[in-house]
Amino acid sequence: MIGAATLLLCACTPDYPKLPPLPAKAAPFSTADAAFLQQANEHDLTEAAMAKLADDHARSSDVKALGARSATDYEAHRKTLASLADKHGLALTDTLMAKDQERVDRLSGLHGRAFDRAYVEAMEREAKSVQPVITTTYTTTKDSDVKAAATAMQKLDQRSISSAYSWLPQLSTRKYGKSAR
Repeated sequence: MIGAATLLLCACTPDYPKLPPLPAKAAPFSTADAAFLQQANEHDLTEAAMAKLADDHARSSDVKALGARSATDYEAHRKTLASLADKHGLALTDTLMAKDQERVDRLSGLHGRAFDRAYVEAMEREAKSVQPVITTTYTTTKDSDVKAAATAMQKLDQRSISSAYSWLPQLSTRKYGKSAR
């Protein structure tokens, strides 16, 4: 009798709710997308390292301000890249490549106007070197997050370079005392 009552009580209970499905793991990156993230990370590391030198080595307050802003912006972009890479199981480096470290070391030996000019030129060269990679990635990737990262990097480079060139002529002018007449 107890068995029959238990059976009847069990029949009256509603079904347990179904568990929601687990979130889908992000699809792995294509080889091209992974390569772009690694190159973009190296670019951000290099730009940030060069920018950090401006505080101690630059003469111009404009260059110092550009360096401070660039260091902050490139480090923020790098964090975005790292979280995107982590979501897809990709690890990004925290250290500069040897060729980039050499470039930073050369800049660290300069001070004043020489640093100001060399920094702006190095920043422009670095941005131009990754431009083809950005363009290719933007046109070929199917991942909207990678496309957004490429667009953000391009805008960041353009903003830094246009800012630098807005006052670059001031760096090349020399202030002379009274002329010797």
